[in-house]
Amino acid sequence: MQVTSVGHAGFLIQTHAGSILCDPWLNPAYFTSWFPFPDNSALDWGAVGDCDYLYVSHLHKDHFDAENLRANVNKDAVVLLPDFPVPDLRNELEKLGFHRFFDTTDSVKHRLSGPKGELDIMIIALRAPADGPIGDSALVVSDGETTAFNMNDARPIDLDVLASEFGPIDVHMLQYSGAIWYPMVYDMPVRAKEAFGTQKRQRGMDRARQYIAQVGLPG
Repeated sequence: MQVTSVGHAGFLIQTHAGSILCDPWLNPAYFTSWFPFPDNSALDWGAVGDCDYLYVSHLHKDHFDAENLRANVNKDAVVLLPDFPVPDLRNELEKLGFHRFFDTTDSVKHRLSGPKGELDIMIIALRAPADGPIGDSALVVSDGETTAFNMNDARPIDLDVLASEFGPIDVHMLQYSGAIWYPMVYDMPVRAKEAFGTQKRQRGMDRARQYIAQVGLPG
C-alpha cells in the first residue's frame, strides 16, 4: 500500500487491488476564505483523479470540491458511500456524473471485489446532532498487509470495532487542529493570548508524542 497526500485532508491510497481517492480539494471555498495550504494546484490532477474508487467523507467544501470532482476525477470510479440517513451526498455526486456507488453499512466490514483484486473496507458514519445535518465519516482500508485509517474530521466514539475487525492500524490520517482561529482573533489581553497560544502548540506536540501507530499522518 502507498498513501500519498494530495493536500489538506486529501489522500490517494494505492493498493494492488486499485486506488482510492479521498476528499480531493483543490479550489478555494467559502468566498475564497478557505484554500488548500500548501498550494496543491501544481499536482497532476488528471493522474490523481484516474482512480478506481472515490471516497468523499462529507459535504463540507474543503472535502467535497465539486469543481475538481467534475473536471478531474474518473466518473466510472466506484463511489464508497457512508451510511448517512439522507441521500444528499449521493445526489450531489450524481449531479457531477458519478454513477457507480457502493453503499456501506455503518461500522460494518465490507469486501470490495474489482478487476484488480479485493480490498476490505469499513466506513464509520457519524450521524449525531453534534456532527451537523450533513454528517461526517471515517474510512478504514486493508489490502491484507497494511491497514490505513482515514479519520479526517471525524470523531468516532467506539473504536473497538477497528481492533476486532482489522487488528492494529498501520497508517492513521487524522486532523491535528480544529478549523478555528483560537486564540488569534479572540478579544483578550496580549499576555493571555500568548499564553493560550503556547499552551495550544504544546498540546499538539504532546499529542504527537503519544501516537503509537507505525505511521501517523496529521493533515
